[in-house]
Amino acid sequence: MIVWHVTTAKKLFKYKETGFIKPPVRGWKTIQAAERFSKQTGRSLILRLKFRGKVNVMEGHRGEGVYALSPVEFHDM
Repeated sequence: MIVWHVTTAKKLFKYKETGFIKPPVRGWKTIQAAERFSKQTGRSLILRLKFRGKVNVMEGHRGEGVYALSPVEFHDM
């Protein structure tokens, strides 16, 4: 499943160092939902990720928020 992950520059640096994102990894089903969350939280970076395996839906969040309980690989482009 392709999701949009909202983060900060500091966390992005950690993702690059380790090569993965530690769980729980949260994401949004649409870019519009990610942009809305970005504005609400002040987190300016939005990453496109691929969740493999089981994906859980977060309660609330208009059904657009999802999370994975396994690490997600991160490859710098």
